Amino acid sequence: MKRLTVGILAVAFTGALACVAGAQQMETTPIPMLPKPDLSSMTFLVGTWKCSSQSARRPSPSMSTLTYALDPSGYWIVENWTSPGVTWYPHATAGSDHISYDASNKRWIDTETDDNGGYDLSASDGWTGNAMVWHDLTYPKGADLASNGDTTQTKLSDTKYTAVSTFKTTKGRVVGVTTTCTKT
Repeated sequence: MKRLTVGILAVAFTGALACVAGAQQMETTPIPMLPKPDLSSMTFLVGTWKCSSQSARRPSPSMSTLTYALDPSGYWIVENWTSPGVTWYPHATAGSDHISYDASNKRWIDTETDDNGGYDLSASDGWTGNAMVWHDLTYPKGADLASNGDTTQTKLSDTKYTAVSTFKTTKGRVVGVTTTCTKT
C-alpha cells in the first residue's frame, strides 16, 4: 500500500512541476485590436434608401426601405431594412446587415439576419469600377430555392444603385431579380 501511495505522489508531483513549467511559458503580450477597416468606398450608402425589387417570376415588385449608418465602433456599416408584405408574399419583414472590410482576407463581408428566420453571409473582392460582385457563402435553401447566384451591385451615382442577381428554383428554373435603390 505504501508503494502505491508513493507512486501516486510521484505522479502528482511530476504533474505539478509540468503545470508550473507551463505557467512560466504563458504569453503575456496583449492581443492587439484589429485595425479599423477603410470603409470610405461604401460611405455613400449612409442615409435612407427606397428600393424596388422585381423578380422575373412575380407580377409586381416588392418595396423596401433601407437605412445605412456607420457603427460607432468604426468597424461596420450597419443597414437596417423593412419590407411590407405584397400579395405574393404577405409577410412584413425587417432585418439588418453588418458590412465591413476584412483586411486579413482582403474581402468585404456582409452578414444579414431578418425577423422571419432568414440569414446570409456574403463576401466580395470589392469594387471594380462602379460594380461590386457579392457571392453568398451561406444562404439557406428554401421551399422553392435550390441555390443563389452572385449579386452584382452597381453604383450609378451617390444617390442611386442597382443590384442584379439570379436564383435557381428546385425545379431548375433560373430566375432573375433586379433591385433599384434611390437615396431619399
